[in-house]
Amino acid sequence: MRNMPLAIWALVIASFAMGADEFIVAGVVQDIAHALGTTIGAVGLFESAYAIGVAIGAPLFAVFAGKASRRTMLLISAGVFLFGNVISLVGPDYGWIMTGRIVAALAHGAFFGIAAVFAAELVAPKLKGRAVATVFAGATAATILGAPIGAAVGKALGWRATFGTLVVFGAIALVGLVTLLPKGIGRAKVREVTPGGHQHHQHDPGEDEAELDAHAKMHMGSGGSISAPLKDQLRALRRPAVLIGLVTTLLGYGGVFTSYVYLAPQITEATGLSDAWVTPMFLLFGVGLFIGNQLGGKFADRNVRGALIGTVASLTVMLFAMTLLIQHPVTAVVGVLLYGIAAFSVVAPLQLRVMTKAGDAPDVASAANISAFTLGSALGIWLGGLAIDSGLGVASVNWIGGIISGAGLLFAVSSLWLDRIIPAQPFEEQPVAVAHHH
Repeated sequence: MRNMPLAIWALVIASFAMGADEFIVAGVVQDIAHALGTTIGAVGLFESAYAIGVAIGAPLFAVFAGKASRRTMLLISAGVFLFGNVISLVGPDYGWIMTGRIVAALAHGAFFGIAAVFAAELVAPKLKGRAVATVFAGATAATILGAPIGAAVGKALGWRATFGTLVVFGAIALVGLVTLLPKGIGRAKVREVTPGGHQHHQHDPGEDEAELDAHAKMHMGSGGSISAPLKDQLRALRRPAVLIGLVTTLLGYGGVFTSYVYLAPQITEATGLSDAWVTPMFLLFGVGLFIGNQLGGKFADRNVRGALIGTVASLTVMLFAMTLLIQHPVTAVVGVLLYGIAAFSVVAPLQLRVMTKAGDAPDVASAANISAFTLGSALGIWLGGLAIDSGLGVASVNWIGGIISGAGLLFAVSSLWLDRIIPAQPFEEQPVAVAHHH
């Protein structure tokens, strides 16, 4: 840590700010709904819109990535993020706030992919993996602290102050990046593939990923490298196992945010706890996310297939169980922790399953899987909001999330059945290499 240049820490702050934006609104959905005179489900769509914006933004930024330096792209993404949150902070009505959420989200995916490569080029070769992991430590910290900070600030100063927190984080990050990022770091380089199929490159971000946790890899996506011609990469998406894997990710992970975004109203209405409990409960959930993230990565390294079924099944069971556990203060505390663990244990198995099946063309498949994560979140949040607004009660989001993730479990099981009838490809014999390459 002491050997890291200050520019790395500027990237860490930006990483934390963008990571927090995924979670921070969840703690104040009731307050926003009351202030705007709308429903909880309508406010939940702010998070759905953010997820869709992430999915759209990464390829959108990629179009321009080859025309500007990485430093410029990082500054642009940080600026877009800040601008979007300023819109949400001062927006006079629902439409303006929604616009701000979408604008801020556009920069999210692009920033992490570029930041990983940039960080690796700032340090000596022996520190590259540590530098990348340090940057993503900001996003990992945000999974634990984002929602609690948003809830605490929102309850103390009002819901607009929650967006104000993101503006402050974003402004500090942008000033740090402008001041500390050195000029002269080259334009984005992709691996060149010769006509004979041989690859050569100056730097492979995948070489630095051994120290990243599963959530960081989910943010990073492909890392901006191309390991096979684009035509072959796109052809890999047509493989039945890859398609089933993408649907499994969309549905299997979709149940996570179905309940999470509406956790605050569950705590105060279903559990019957006061507003003072919202921040500690979100912090407890964040601790669960961290534990589950680590466990899921370890399970996937040992056995991707077993981890896929086990983690998605556990998430499904926990979501159904939360319908009952959330009804009593003592069981709610236990349930929130276990739900947090189950929620992020699925990340690594879902990601590595798709990449293994994509094999020699992991980059486009990995990027598509990132979109599946975000679109699954958007779908779950939307359905959860519909359930609450239709009068099914705030706790209904849990069993609805269970149905969504349960559907993902069915696709996961079907993918294993497909493995039995379709012979394994040669590249599937090297899961370790694939696991650490995005």
